[in-house]
Amino acid sequence: MSGKFLRRNAILDTVKSEHRTNAFQKREGLTRHPVTVTSCGCPDPNCGCWHTIQTERTIPTAEEADALMRAEKKARKVGSPRGKSGPV
Repeated sequence: MSGKFLRRNAILDTVKSEHRTNAFQKREGLTRHPVTVTSCGCPDPNCGCWHTIQTERTIPTAEEADALMRAEKKARKVGSPRGKSGPV
């Protein structure tokens, strides 16, 4: 899809930025932080995107993610109208 809006050089620059960011993450030990892709939004088709490491947030571990999902599922079940009889 991006090929329709970005030229080949811009796509290559974006991929290279991703590779540089991944290498930096591994060197610095920031693998638990999410990465976002940012586009400047200009109409130039030669302008690519860059990647930003969000050091203020962390990605939860598998155990933490399971606990969060269980808690969210339980909260949704309590508020669901399935068990109620009669018109809603």
